[in-house]
Parts: sequence; structure tokens; C-alpha cells
Amino acid sequence: MAKYSIKDLENFTKIKAHTLRIWEQRYSLLQPQRTETNIRYYSDKDVKKILNINLLYKNGYKISKIASMSEKELFDTAAQMLMESDVKGRDEINSFIENILELDEQAIQSSLNRINQAIGTERLYTEVLIPLLEKIGTLWQVDAISVSHEHFMSNILREFLITQITSLETSRVSKGKVVLFLPEHEKHELSLLFYYYLLKKKNYDCFYLGQSVPMKDLKSFVKETNPDILVTSLIAELTDGQFERLFSDLTELIEPSKIFAGGYQLVKHRLSVPEEVNVVQSIEDITIRKKV
Repeated sequence: MAKYSIKDLENFTKIKAHTLRIWEQRYSLLQPQRTETNIRYYSDKDVKKILNINLLYKNGYKISKIASMSEKELFDTAAQMLMESDVKGRDEINSFIENILELDEQAIQSSLNRINQAIGTERLYTEVLIPLLEKIGTLWQVDAISVSHEHFMSNILREFLITQITSLETSRVSKGKVVLFLPEHEKHELSLLFYYYLLKKKNYDCFYLGQSVPMKDLKSFVKETNPDILVTSLIAELTDGQFERLFSDLTELIEPSKIFAGGYQLVKHRLSVPEEVNVVQSIEDITIRKKV
């Protein structure tokens, strides 16, 4: 079981630690445990509870009213509120976090389909899934979510995005050929799948190579297919030398202006990015405006 400090709860909920202490002392909303050295800590159950308390509090419930609820009533009320159309995306994120911790695949898939139907895949990804993945990363850093939980959710999202991609109609008129790949040792695939969705929707012929593609194999494939653009995403840690070597290899394959790359490593190594490479930071950046 993971253990959280009150500072962790503050980071998760954006509620000040001072306020959380008042709620705990005055209303007994939380019941922290203590280590053998008498240090207070909170459990996974406490995290889920405070997420639900935060949801109700932000949506107009007085803290005294919340304190009078049984735990079941609290969770049921929060679940019902999440079904309302005026609940903000952050509350959806909290619901996803609870379902991940409970390994409730059916609930996750149901929420993905519901939100997708309401606002579309592009807004779902940018407004809900990106913040969700960022929050999962934060929770993982403090052992709130294990690597297994992260992989569990990533595989559900991967299947969801693939379903959206396969549901798109293939246009008879192609705007060009695109090769999408992740370089060796890069396994963070969700961004690349989203780029795949956007480009296929815009009627590009897409060749999706997926994770950890060796450079020699990429060179052979590019030579065989002669694509109009290359698309990649770089999240896994790269040294300055590895980053520079990667783009040196890529610019030997294709003109820099025909390379589209996203991910944290583009921000970290921004001074080493060749000038003409297209850095993807938003949906608009993956819209190919240059003549190919």
C-alpha cells in the first residue's frame, strides 16, 4: 500500500494543507495513520475519498453537508455528479484515477466512449487524456500508482485510439504518405497514435511502425516507401549526444522541413532541434501546412 503525506494530498487536489487539516480535525473527514516513528500518512482509500470530497466541494456542497454523508453516499453522489454535463474535465480525471486504482476496465471504457461521443476524440485527448496522463505521472512519482496501473491504463487507451483510427473511412484522394515511428528505446506510444488518428482523418496515407524502431530498419523502410513526411514523438530520456545523433540520422533520410516531432525531449533539447524541423506542441502543429 502506498503512503502519502498531507503535502501529497495538497498536490493532488490543489486544496491547501491547512484546509485539509481543518477538515480532518473539525469534521473527521480523514483519519491518517502513523508510522512506527509517529509520522502521519494517508492511504489509497484516503486519496480516493479526498478526490470525491473535493469534487462535491467544488460543485457547491458545504463541507458540513459532506461530513454528514456516509462513505457510500459520498462516493455515490460523486459518481452521479460526474454524469452531469456541466462537470469540468478535471472531475472526469479524478474519476479515471479512481477507476485505475480499482482496475475497473469496464468503467474506464464506458467513460471514454461517453466523453468521446459528447466532445469528440480531439477534445477528449487534449482536454482530458493529456491532463490525466500528467496526473498519473505525478501519482507514479510518489508511488500512488504503480507501473502496473500505468500500463493497465495505457493499454486501454491504446486500444481505444486504435478503435478510433480503424473507424475512420479511407479517402480515395490522398494528401501524401506519412511514416509514423518511435526510435529505439522509446515505448511511449499514445501521442504517436493520436498523431496517426489526426493524419488519417486528414486523408494522409499512414504507415504506422510503432515502438522502438531501429534506425537501420527505418532507413530501409523510408527508402522503400519514399514518404512525404516523418512523424515521431520523444518522451523517454535522451542525452544531448543521443538527441543530436537521432536528428542527424533523420535529416539524412528526409529534408528537415518534412520531419514532425513532439514530446518532452523536444522541449528539453530545444536548442539542438534543427531549425526547419516542425516541433509538435498542439493539434494545430500536426496540421501540415507546408507543401509536400
